[in-house]
Amino acid sequence: MQKIINKSWGLAIASGILTYAAICNINFIFSWVCYIPFFILIYNKRKKEVFKIALVFGFTFSCLAFFWMIPGAERFTGYNMLYGLGVFLISAVFYSLFCGALLWCFSALKKTDNNLVSIITNSILAGSLFCVAEALLMLVSTGLPWFDVHSGNGLAENLYAIQPASVFGIHIMSFIVVTVNYQLAVITIKKLWRRLFMPIIVIAVYLFAGFILLQKFDSSLHANKSFNVAILAENTPPDITWDDNTGNFLVQKLLYLNRLAVTMKPDVALWSESAIPWTYTKDDDLVKEVFKITDPVRITHILGINTAYKENEVFNSAYCILPGGNVTGHYDKQYLLSFIEKPFNGWLMPFFSSKGFSALNDTAYNKPLSTPFGRAGFLICNEAAVPAAAANQVRQGAQFLFNMSNDGWFNDTYIVNLHFYYARLRAVESRKDIAINSNNGLSGLIKASGDIEEQEKGTEPFVKVVKIQPNNYKTIASSYPQIFTYFCLLCIAIICIPSLIKIRTKNDR
Repeated sequence: MQKIINKSWGLAIASGILTYAAICNINFIFSWVCYIPFFILIYNKRKKEVFKIALVFGFTFSCLAFFWMIPGAERFTGYNMLYGLGVFLISAVFYSLFCGALLWCFSALKKTDNNLVSIITNSILAGSLFCVAEALLMLVSTGLPWFDVHSGNGLAENLYAIQPASVFGIHIMSFIVVTVNYQLAVITIKKLWRRLFMPIIVIAVYLFAGFILLQKFDSSLHANKSFNVAILAENTPPDITWDDNTGNFLVQKLLYLNRLAVTMKPDVALWSESAIPWTYTKDDDLVKEVFKITDPVRITHILGINTAYKENEVFNSAYCILPGGNVTGHYDKQYLLSFIEKPFNGWLMPFFSSKGFSALNDTAYNKPLSTPFGRAGFLICNEAAVPAAAANQVRQGAQFLFNMSNDGWFNDTYIVNLHFYYARLRAVESRKDIAINSNNGLSGLIKASGDIEEQEKGTEPFVKVVKIQPNNYKTIASSYPQIFTYFCLLCIAIICIPSLIKIRTKNDR
């Protein structure tokens, strides 16, 4: 063991691979062990060595987590693979440096004693530092969701493990994962097998708390009137352009889905993000034809279509259109993708299928929309990865959520599954049913409890009908989304301030 600890960086690589499997592929079991090899490797190492090892760990994770950028950028822009390779390398270096800085701070602040109290204290410090660092990374990379890395993502696979997110958000999940991993690593190094009860009790108490929270929510939820939503999954490859050769085929596909929905008699038809890839006008021929088909059964449409601003600048919008074609309002996407939808420092990635348009976030249209069945909150595409996006909708009165996206650019990657589980996190954090229509991705329904009621992915068009139950439930996570981050900052202060005072007193003598 000592030889491995001193000479092998293989543990850093192994930990990077396990962490990728846990975080990106949503694996509950791997979450509890993914950081163990890394914490073993850095135990009692100097800060400089810890920083180097963290770079290896971070780069290993990045190579796996960001590899999709290389072929993805080629498909997305129509340029060669070198374009994607450049984006990949910049992202990998940035995340590696983030890991290095985070673990350097932990190495500098942790207690060097080996007693039981120090082990527990250091595990809490590690969990707190990871949570605060992840919160800061999420804040500075809002438009870059590939950096939205949370150590607790893998717990979203388990219904009970996800429940504490309704109180403390995603950060409680990261805290518990890192804390347990650190304790298990020290127990392994010191062969303190009798201390295994500590992480086991932590896991057991955490899952039991999740069970209690789920039971409490289920018993407190009032039985409001539900309504049926038809998910119109067109599953159109995103790089197909609407032109004279493809236009008729694509139009007929959308009309077919509407005819199919009519046979199911839903209350609402939910389209995917920018299902109609042009801007909305009241006299749009395709929209008129859609309502001619669905008006006999009185279907309300939630339509993904852009809103015009000026040449090559649009709002990425969702419209609520009542039977007959009357628009009750529209929501414009608020959290835009940097480099892709909006320029970053004047630089915009060329968008192959739309010839370089950019999007704007019109804050005048950021509120839930009134429908005949309650107030609908919206998460368009990557907004499902942003806790603040769902929290804002709920605070403004959303009674249920719609997630409209297009995963066609990533349909052969882990991102499709990750997007769906981000939606599961938002459902629990906000305690709102969420219907998902993701072109070429996973579509379905996640209940406010976190239960995945419907989940389907296909290459052919399909219609899936789900039942949504609106509610007015307010969670602590929606009202105070950063409350656990502040708790972690307090823990860091409590742990570190006595040591700082001691050092200052020593220097004053």
